[in-house]
Amino acid sequence: MKKTLPLILLLCALQVGRAQTPVPHEISILCDTPSLMSPSQNHPWQWGLDLTTFFRDAEFSSPYTRGYTATGFFLTPFVSHPIAEGSSITLGVNLNGVAGYSGIHSWHPFVRLQSQVSPHLLMVMGSLYSALSHGLYEPMFDRERYIYDHQEQGVQFLLQLPIYACTLFSDTWVYWEDLLEPWQPKQERFTLGTSNLLTFPEIGRAQLTFSIPFSFLGSHRGGQFTALDTCIESLFNESLSLRVSCMPNHRSRLTLDLPCFLYQDISPQHKQHFSQGTGFWPHITFQLNSVNKNTTLILQGGYWHGHQYIAPRGSHLFQSVSWHRADFTDPIRSMATAKLAFQKNFNPNFALGLDAECYYHIPLSQLDMAFGLYMRYHI
Repeated sequence: MKKTLPLILLLCALQVGRAQTPVPHEISILCDTPSLMSPSQNHPWQWGLDLTTFFRDAEFSSPYTRGYTATGFFLTPFVSHPIAEGSSITLGVNLNGVAGYSGIHSWHPFVRLQSQVSPHLLMVMGSLYSALSHGLYEPMFDRERYIYDHQEQGVQFLLQLPIYACTLFSDTWVYWEDLLEPWQPKQERFTLGTSNLLTFPEIGRAQLTFSIPFSFLGSHRGGQFTALDTCIESLFNESLSLRVSCMPNHRSRLTLDLPCFLYQDISPQHKQHFSQGTGFWPHITFQLNSVNKNTTLILQGGYWHGHQYIAPRGSHLFQSVSWHRADFTDPIRSMATAKLAFQKNFNPNFALGLDAECYYHIPLSQLDMAFGLYMRYHI
């Protein structure tokens, strides 16, 4: 496995670009879309505001993870300045407020420098287009990270590349989570990921489309200098899927996903319960849009089968270990999943969204549920 690491890094470096991987299973209110500014002599500086309010209730009672309830907001006032053709700088601050906590719960500088380095390639440094915008499947990337790890910092490359009659979308990034300071009792942590979608031409009047999503996500903690005698840990997740999509009419789309997942622990010393695992999550998604495209309804159903599967950035509901019980393992997982999501765009700047998920653990005859309500205003 160590021999494959340079190849993975090389692929991550090559698959970079302009637009993010499409996210058919999420409402757009929870995702960010890259935008570029053209140089302007009349308006060299432009200000903006991004406000998202949320209520999230996760009723998780199974042994795999714990539930929570949170209501609050993410507020990012910012100013942007075009610095060259296809390049801009954005400066601001990201504020997170949570009900029940006096004052601002957390704040982070928002600094983004991005450049269209080629017709197909967008490079971003600083504050990334992050979280659910990466377009990863839930077993690899936990949806709850939108709430508790909202803003990622690092380097990102976005691609939209035509390949003959096909199109490759790619999102490759490095998210640096913890800085290693010499002789301090804390290890460095970072996440390396690439999310890709190769789409083939549409077929027929029903716009039948075949596409291949493939992704990699690696998490690492360690470092050369530390005051603690702790281990170095590197965990990898990969996914490969076939996606078949069609439009029964001009307002609806039906999508079948058949993703397979791999888990590998390539650490020098294995501290996890399992060193490798697999997963399979076939699911079908139905999306219905209003005539004017201002309202979207998403329904999804699926089945999860996992064998010794672990994903450090994925939802614990899909894993063979517990988030809060170190002694608990469940090597063979069998679970039915269902999801409902709705979004209403009142105008280009203001939208309302809600989602609800159910996870039925078949061997345990136990149901976990989650519900979210969101409003977003962006100018």
